[in-house]
Amino acid sequence: MFLACLLCGVSAIPAHADFRSWSVEKEDDPFSGGDSVAVSFTSSLRSGVIVTCNSAEAGLKVRAIPGFVFDERLQGFKPTVKFAFDGKLLFTAEGETGAVGDNLAASETKLTGDQAQQFVEAFAAAKKQIAIDDGISDKPHLLNARGSTTSGAAIVACIKKQSATQ
Repeated sequence: MFLACLLCGVSAIPAHADFRSWSVEKEDDPFSGGDSVAVSFTSSLRSGVIVTCNSAEAGLKVRAIPGFVFDERLQGFKPTVKFAFDGKLLFTAEGETGAVGDNLAASETKLTGDQAQQFVEAFAAAKKQIAIDDGISDKPHLLNARGSTTSGAAIVACIKKQSATQ
């Protein structure tokens, strides 16, 4: 009985590995010829934030998934997405709405130029909190900065590589 409980407990540990902290995945993209970087924070099985950057394309995308089902009334809505780091509002940007996965609502914005540079620098420097108001849910994503130094370095490098190739 003890062994069965121990096996169940140990097998559940990896399931929580990337919850409530920032993680990064880097891959070579054979289609664009660039490096693809995805930084994510999973709040729950249905909600979180994903930041994607490709060194062969300009800028980066920030996608916030609040966890509720997409409603057709969100179709065509242009939310105002807000970004704050360690309690200070950095800027706002216009976004788009859509659905991801199992028809979950999502708010996405593309940041280019100075906004992309400001975002990655603030992200990498965050000490306590990264907050994103997706413009479609009743409360913002208030995310701790755990893992943002390593993840931030990856997206800073991606943006720098874009500047070097363009």
